[in-house]
Amino acid sequence: MDSRRIRRGWWAALYFAIGCGTARSSTPVLLPPSAPPIIKTSSINSWSFSYTPGIFRYQISRSAAIDGPTDSGRAREISTNLTRELVTLTPAGDSAISFTATVDTFASTTQGLIGPVQQTQLPVEVSGTFADSGITIISTGTSSRCNPVSSAIVSDVHNLLTRFAVPLSRRSVWKDSSSTAGCQAAIPTTARTIRSYIVSGESVYEGQPVLVIERTDTIEAQGEGAQQQHPVKLNASGAGSAIYYLDTKSGRLVRLTTAQEMTLAIIASGKTHRFRQSSQQEFKLTP
Repeated sequence: MDSRRIRRGWWAALYFAIGCGTARSSTPVLLPPSAPPIIKTSSINSWSFSYTPGIFRYQISRSAAIDGPTDSGRAREISTNLTRELVTLTPAGDSAISFTATVDTFASTTQGLIGPVQQTQLPVEVSGTFADSGITIISTGTSSRCNPVSSAIVSDVHNLLTRFAVPLSRRSVWKDSSSTAGCQAAIPTTARTIRSYIVSGESVYEGQPVLVIERTDTIEAQGEGAQQQHPVKLNASGAGSAIYYLDTKSGRLVRLTTAQEMTLAIIASGKTHRFRQSSQQEFKLTP
C-alpha cells in the first residue's frame, strides 16, 4: 500500500465526513467559543416544552480542526461550513411527529493538504418520524450512506429533535441515548451517544425569554470499510456538550450550540494512525 497516498486520502476523507467540498479557501476560521447564557432569577421553577408543527428554517455554522500524521510529521487542518436547512414538522398521532429536513445550501472551505472533495447535488432531503422511542430515519434521499450532506442532516436531526423531560424543573436532570449511522473518514460507521441533560433556567436570547438546557455527551463509534481496496477499520471516542435555547411559548428551538472533542483511530495493514478532531456547531432559527 502507498502509505503517502493513503494518508492524503484519509485527510480528504476526514473532511468529507464533516461536510466539506463545495468550496476551497486558504483562510478558514474556527467559530469563536459561544458565551455562556446568563441565567435570570425567576419565580418560575417549572416549564413544559413540545414542538409546534410547522416549517422552520435553520442556519447552521460549523467548524472543525483535525490534527493528524503527515509525511513530514503532524499537521493541523481547519475547515468551516455553512448549511441552510428547512425543517417541516407535522403531527403523526400518538404524540409522534413526522419530519422532513431539506438542505438547499451547503458551502464549505478547507485548507492545507487536500483539495476540494466531490460536490453533492442539492437539495438533499431526509425524512422520518420522531416519537417517545426516538428518531426513525425513513429516507435519506441518497444511495450512499457516506454522502456528506445527508450524513450531516441525519446528525442535525438528532440534535434538533430532542425528547425533553416533562415537566422541566430547574436543575432537574435526565439521560437518553441515540444511535446514528453515518460515516467518518468515508468509512460507514455507527455511533452511539449517551446524553445527560440539566435544566439551567430562564435567560434572554435576542430580546425574547428562553429556557436554557445544557447537555453533555459521551460518544463511541466503530466502522469498517475500504480505501484503495484495502480493508480499513475505524474506532472513535470522545465527549461533547450542547446548550439549547427553547421558546416554551411558541414551541420552537431558537438556538443550539454544540462542541465535540474526538479521537479517531484508523487501522489499515496492521498499522494504527490517530487523529484528533475538535468541532463546533451553531444552529440558529431564522425568519
